[in-house]
Amino acid sequence: MTISLVAIILQGCSNQQASAVGMRQSTVTQYPQNMSNIELCETLYFSRSTTQTKASIGAEFNKRGLKRSWCVEQNNKLYITRVIDSVL
Repeated sequence: MTISLVAIILQGCSNQQASAVGMRQSTVTQYPQNMSNIELCETLYFSRSTTQTKASIGAEFNKRGLKRSWCVEQNNKLYITRVIDSVL
């Protein structure tokens, strides 16, 4: 019951809000090629720590054709909205 309540509450949070309360703060240790788009954004623009260099993260970011504006939008988007977008 408690786990499902936490899951429901988290869906109403944005990535930015989750980071503010200490979630998604762990160090990203995987290679940039294996990072998700949001992990690339977090390490490049939103001060999430990583063991990789900014140059290698930036190269992968550019290779995928990502933009800072997309990162800001995703960072502010509610988790539930992100789930709905991925389903559609």
